[in-house]
Amino acid sequence: MTRNVPRWDRGSLLRKGEAEQATFVELFFDLAMVFILSRLVATAFDVLAESPGTPGWVVLGQALLLFLPLMRVWTLTTYITAQFDPRRPAVQGSVIASVFGVLIFGVSVSWAFDGRAVAFASTYIIMQAGRTLAIGLLATVPEVRTANLRYFCWYAVISVPWLIGAVSHGIVRPALWALAVLVEAVANARGWPVPRLGAGLANLWATAARYLAERYQQLLMISLGEPLLSVGVAFTQVPASPYRITALVVAFLTTVLLWRLYFHVAGQLVDDAVLAASHPAHTGRVAGAAHLTMILGIITSSVGHDLVEKHPSMHTPLTWSSVILAGPAIFLVGRSVLEYVVYARVSLPRPASIAALVLLIAPLTLVPPLAVSSAAAIVLLAVAIADTRRSHRHPDEQPTPP
Repeated sequence: MTRNVPRWDRGSLLRKGEAEQATFVELFFDLAMVFILSRLVATAFDVLAESPGTPGWVVLGQALLLFLPLMRVWTLTTYITAQFDPRRPAVQGSVIASVFGVLIFGVSVSWAFDGRAVAFASTYIIMQAGRTLAIGLLATVPEVRTANLRYFCWYAVISVPWLIGAVSHGIVRPALWALAVLVEAVANARGWPVPRLGAGLANLWATAARYLAERYQQLLMISLGEPLLSVGVAFTQVPASPYRITALVVAFLTTVLLWRLYFHVAGQLVDDAVLAASHPAHTGRVAGAAHLTMILGIITSSVGHDLVEKHPSMHTPLTWSSVILAGPAIFLVGRSVLEYVVYARVSLPRPASIAALVLLIAPLTLVPPLAVSSAAAIVLLAVAIADTRRSHRHPDEQPTPP
C-alpha cells in the first residue's frame, strides 16, 4: 500500500538542473515587503521630522530593531521556498499566510514604540514560531522535522523578551527587544542547539545557491525602489522649488549609483562565488548578511532623501547629517563584505569612502541638507569610477572566494 506523504514532504529540496527562479507566489510575498519597507521609512522620517534633536543613533537603533525581525521573516520564508516546492498548495498556503502576517507587521510598525507594541511583537512570534512548529509536526523527513523543532524551541524562548518588552515602557522595551534579537542571532550562528535534538547550521546555500542568490538580488532591487517611491511621494506633498527639484535629481542619481555599485561586478557573481567556495553554506550565509546590510543602508538613505526633499535648504541638525551620510556608509560596509565573499579582498576605495562619509557628518552640519546629500552622492560616484577603472584593467576577473 502506498503511504500518503504530507504535502510538506512532497515539495522536495531544489535539485540540480531544476528551475531555480522565483514563482509568482514568492513575488506576491515580495509585494508585501514593499509596503513594510515604506512603513519603516515613514516611521523613521516622522521621528526625525518631529524631533530634530533626537540623537541619530536612537533613531537608527529603533529602525534596526524593526528591520532585523522583518528580515528574519523574509529569510525564513525564502528558506521554506528553497527547501520545498513553492508550486505545492501547502507551501503556497504558507507563503500567502506570511503575506498577511507581513501586512499586519507593517501596519503595527508605527506602534512598535508606543502603547500598542503587542501587535508588532506577537505577530513576529506567531509567524516564526507557528511556521516552524507546523513544519516540524507535519514533516516526515527526519532532518527537516528535527531542524524545525529546534527552531521552534528557540522561538519559544525568544518570545519571552519580545512579549515582556511589548508591555514594558521606556528604555526597558528596546533593551529587551535588543536582547531577543541578540539571542536569535547567537542561536542562528550556533546552529540552534537544543538538548537531544542537537545542532546544525542550514546548508541550503550549498544546495540552492543560485536560487537564494536570485532571491536576495530581488529583495535588494525592491529596496532600491523605496527611495524612488518615498522621495517621489514627498515631492508631490510640498510646493515645487529649484531646491526640491535638485533634491529629487540627487536622490535619483544616488539610487542609480547604489544600483551600479551593487551589480558591478560582484553582485552578479554571488552564486558562482558560493558554489566555488570551500565552504559554500558558510559563504552563502555571509553573502546573505551582506545583502541585508546593504538593504539597511538603502532604507536609511531613503529616510535621508525624504528629509532633504521636505527641508532642502534649512539648517542641518547633526541627527539629519548622521542619517543622510550613514545610509551610503552602511551600504558600502555591506558591499565591502560582498566583495570579500566574491574576490577574497576589499578594494581600498570602499573603506576610504566609508571613513570619508563618517568624518563628514559633523562638518556638514554647517551646510543645508541638500549639500549633505550631494556630498554623499559625490563619494558614491568616486567609488563607482574606481570600480569602472578596475574592471577595465581586469575585464575577465573571476570569483575567487575565500
